[in-house]
Parts: sequence; structure tokens; C-alpha cells
Amino acid sequence: MADLGVEIPGLSMANPLMLASGIQGGNAAALHRVASSGAGGLVSKSIGPVPREMYPGPVCVEAMDSVILNAMGLPNPGADKFAEVVRGEEFAKPMLVSIFGGDAEGYVEVAEKMADAGASCLELNLSCPHAKPGSRSLIIGQQPELIREVVAAVRAAVDIPIYAKLSPNTTNIVVEAEAALSAGADGLALINTVSAIEVDPFAGRPIIGNLLCGMSGPAIRPIAQRKVAEISLAMLRGELPNVPILAMGGIMTGLDVARFIMLGASAVQIGSALIWDDVDVFQGIADELSSFMEQNGYDDLASMRGIALDSLEGLS
Repeated sequence: MADLGVEIPGLSMANPLMLASGIQGGNAAALHRVASSGAGGLVSKSIGPVPREMYPGPVCVEAMDSVILNAMGLPNPGADKFAEVVRGEEFAKPMLVSIFGGDAEGYVEVAEKMADAGASCLELNLSCPHAKPGSRSLIIGQQPELIREVVAAVRAAVDIPIYAKLSPNTTNIVVEAEAALSAGADGLALINTVSAIEVDPFAGRPIIGNLLCGMSGPAIRPIAQRKVAEISLAMLRGELPNVPILAMGGIMTGLDVARFIMLGASAVQIGSALIWDDVDVFQGIADELSSFMEQNGYDDLASMRGIALDSLEGLS
């Protein structure tokens, strides 16, 4: 059988499939449920300095085939409460704890609490497109100087691996990646949702309660693949250090996983697929990926990682 194992900073997984942040990762019971599935790893909901309630609804809508729109508002139990989960629970799969804060000090506060509780690695959510109700202002992930400030502050505060989660809603994602990596990130996670809006023509107003929203689901997969390819090519050219990429965006099948691995990803995160198939989706995707690799002569993930980049290297 093909070897699906992944060994990257802070994560040792039997397969490259991880629960994406924001989906069934806010409490111990939900995380245990995912850990008992075919997932290789877990990512918690994004945890902030203090508890946050969900935005007024609707917060998540299947707007059309393959398109999920959401603006949840980063609901979470807060750093103190989630630290109890990290400290008191032993999950069957490794967990990447996603964190956020309003500024560098906020990120450091949460990072220190998670590290002290025993977290093995962190994902810095720099890129949620709707962290503030109705806001059109730039997020941290769209400002390289702030990315550098936040990552550097967290890097100085904790000694566990950190992954910077980047936004697709930028002109050149390599610039943001360079800011994160030069400040000490051990890896990258991409992409977060694509900025979006949809209107109910009968109500004459946007369909999401927060008005502005993020788009996920299968429709964004080619966008995510483009961003992963841009980062991977920059690594090949020596413009960025070679670090692990955790890829996400519309993954539904084992072939989707293979596409991201072929573009240089080390592992993937799966979110929207759980809306349709729940946690059973992990085992199905893992089985399909394994079968594809066996049928096409790939002994392990390394043997197909980055092969789709060969035809792209000459692009300027």
C-alpha cells in the first residue's frame, strides 16, 4: 500500500488529511469525534483572547452549487477555556491550535496560553475576511508589515512550531509569505476564504447576516491551487525558504488532495466537504488517495510532491 504518512514540524500524521479550522473544532467532544475518523490531524477553531459569540444569522449559506458563503464571526470559547481542553484532553490525532488576536499582543497572549497548556504547534489566523462586523478595512494578512510584527512577536514568545495562515485576497501572496517566513514562521497554511457577497433579490439585501462574507467550497479550489503554486514556485526559485505548506480550499476527493500535493503541499485541510458528508468524508478521501497512488505508481507522498510544478518553472 502507498505510504500516506506526513512528518512536518509539530505534526506526525498517518495521512495528510486535516480538519480545517472553523469546522467542528470548538470543543473536546467535537474534536474527539473527528479524531476517531479517518483524518490524519486536527485543527481547532480559531481561539482568541476572550470568548466571542457568533454573528447574527444567517451565518452560513449554500448559495449555489459548490459555493458556501459564511461569516461566522470567529465564535470561540476564549483562550482560558480552550487551554483547559488542550491541557486536559488527549486526542487520538495530533492537533494544530488555530489562534487570532486583534494585534500582536493579543496573538502572543493566546499563543503563550496554548503553549503552556501543552499545544504542539500553532496556526496563526492572519487572514479571516470578516473578523469585524461589516468591516471593509484591511486585515492583518493583507499588510506585510503587520504579518511580520505578529509572527515575530509569537516566535519570540513560544518555542513550538507556528504556521501562518494566509489570505487569497491580496495582489501577490508571495509578499505576505515572505513577511511571515522572514519573521520566523515554520510553515504556511493557505488559503482562507475568498471575499464575497451575495444578494437576495426578493429581500433587496445581502443574504448573510454580516452582509460581507467569505466564500469556500469546491468552486474556490482552482484559486487555492493557484496560490499554492505561486508559493511553491517561489520556493523553487529561492525567493522563499522551503517550508511545509498546509493547503486548503474546496477539497472533496482524493484526486483533489493529489492535485495539491503535486503543486507542492505537504498536507491539506478539509472543511466544506463535512457539510455534505460529515466526518466520514476523511476515510473516503484517504481511501481514494491511496488507490490513486497505487494505480499510478506513487509509493509515498514525496514521490508525487511538486511534480505539477515542472511545467510551470519557466513562467515569469
